[in-house]
Amino acid sequence: MMPSAPLLLLGLFGLAAGQTQYTSTGTSAVAAARATALTLSPTSSVAGLKFERFVQIFLENQDYSAAIANTNLAYLATQGIKLTNYFAITHPSQPNYVAAAGGSAFGVTGDGFVRIGSTTKTIVDLLEPAGISWGIYQEDMPYSGFQGNWINHATGANDYVRKHNPLVSYDSITSNANRGAKCKNFTMFAADLAANKLPQWLFITPNMTNDGHDSSLSTAGSWARNWLTPLLSNANFNGGRTLVVLTFDEGTTLGTNQVYAVLLGSAVAAAQVGTSNSTRYSHYSLAKTVETNWGLGNLGQGDVAANAFF
Repeated sequence: MMPSAPLLLLGLFGLAAGQTQYTSTGTSAVAAARATALTLSPTSSVAGLKFERFVQIFLENQDYSAAIANTNLAYLATQGIKLTNYFAITHPSQPNYVAAAGGSAFGVTGDGFVRIGSTTKTIVDLLEPAGISWGIYQEDMPYSGFQGNWINHATGANDYVRKHNPLVSYDSITSNANRGAKCKNFTMFAADLAANKLPQWLFITPNMTNDGHDSSLSTAGSWARNWLTPLLSNANFNGGRTLVVLTFDEGTTLGTNQVYAVLLGSAVAAAQVGTSNSTRYSHYSLAKTVETNWGLGNLGQGDVAANAFF
């Protein structure tokens, strides 16, 4: 499908309409914004066909063959349904995140600062009319609604990067203060979890070390197992019917782009734990599964022809 709205490339065409005030990376500006930025944690309980909570987690830049050979990721695959025919959309990282939220890369071909016109729909435009709560949780995002990149000023490490946030490239999100307030960091995930205020749709991105981008597959696998294992025993996270999709944004082999993916959580029937599924899936299947589960219609993009997980 063709993009439904123009892609605005900052630096080429300048600033267009949309919220841009939350981009400063100066320490004083960040501190001031952190003290005043709106944060929201809405909840809901809309029944779905197969699950009531959908959690997506992206790690970085590994082929399926390498990831499935990692001890920790291989272990996680035994705890759910291993998807042996799952593919990323393209290269590099950013268009895969964009596509996961909107059903298309909308002309994004690189990792630079981009903004997609405010008339372009995302999965949020299907969730909200149905009363389904949603939230983005990004490790080390300095405050809710932040739209820049954040480097650890003490260590120099790349902590939070805009390109790994699936919604921040869309003006329909960043131009709406209430929507920006649902794009939060991991401290808010911990707070929402403890208060039993997690939303029904979540997208989770670890920082550039824990996702393996600036470190290694070993680091990413260890983080995934150590972070997810206690959550799968936490009633506030997994007590109802929760479906967790753990995957990678893209592979390293050009042209193939098969990536590791596993379905975890209480929505996976006991008889399916430890099994494999060879159906063809892709990042477009993320939106398609949500649309099918809650009867939301579709975005009219790559999600239409994609296979749902259930």
